[in-house]
Amino acid sequence: MQEYTQCTLCDTPKTVSQTTLKASIASSEREFENEKFTVWQCKNCQSIHALEGVDLAHYYSKYGLHEQNEPDSVTRFFFGRKLKWLEKAGIRKDQAILDYGCGGGHFLRFMKEKGYTNAHGYDPFTEQFADKNILDWRYDMVMSSDVIEHDIDVVSHLETLMRLTTPNGAVYIETPDALAINLNNIEQHRQILQQPFHRHILPHTWLIKQAQQRGWKVAQIARHPFFHSRVPFLNVPAMDHYWDTYGGLETLNEGYRWSSLLSPKYWYLGLFGSFIYTKDEVQLVLRHEA
Repeated sequence: MQEYTQCTLCDTPKTVSQTTLKASIASSEREFENEKFTVWQCKNCQSIHALEGVDLAHYYSKYGLHEQNEPDSVTRFFFGRKLKWLEKAGIRKDQAILDYGCGGGHFLRFMKEKGYTNAHGYDPFTEQFADKNILDWRYDMVMSSDVIEHDIDVVSHLETLMRLTTPNGAVYIETPDALAINLNNIEQHRQILQQPFHRHILPHTWLIKQAQQRGWKVAQIARHPFFHSRVPFLNVPAMDHYWDTYGGLETLNEGYRWSSLLSPKYWYLGLFGSFIYTKDEVQLVLRHEA
């Protein structure tokens, strides 16, 4: 549980003592909301790092996205948006697909419902998907949805995704974008910082550069996550406010809190949040250079 006092992602790494962008934030999750964690931003590459080393197994044992509850209608709506975006990027039902870091396997089961019968999942923190033998195979599409920022070694994570693809395969990455996070206004970003789970948050430009250095190109990019839409209340700012109010991702396993409708701010974000969203996540599909 060593502290991350030096950036490991750039050629001229800076240390936490050299940055002016450092702040403390409470955990975004209800179970740990009384605990505070420090994040800091490298002055060189702009990556954001969690300072304290933590026992990740302890925190993931009570992580909302690892629950097995069936997704509600809103989650399934967003899953449909995500799958449609992936299909535009070239994913097909006859392909071998790996959801790397699949959590409780919710999206994986949704894909199988839609005819993607050769879709598989891996997640070392979920017993059902912890079998490493599945990493001996190769896949036409390897997906990493909000996972790379959880890894203590993001370079190794990226290279693993690439290694698991077939020669003509593709990699899908969805992750927070450090370039849109202002640590001087840290409370606004509590959900995207998601401490202590997010260890390193990357600029999307860093990901693109790393891919190009390894002979990969960006085939498709979106500067928003799949769970952002123009439908009232189904946008990132409104949902972040809801999660901040009621306890983070654990609320995905609970019924809707109708008391949220008493909040004027929630109404404002619900109606206008899609227009004021600051693009703090990115989706990328990477393919081998021809």
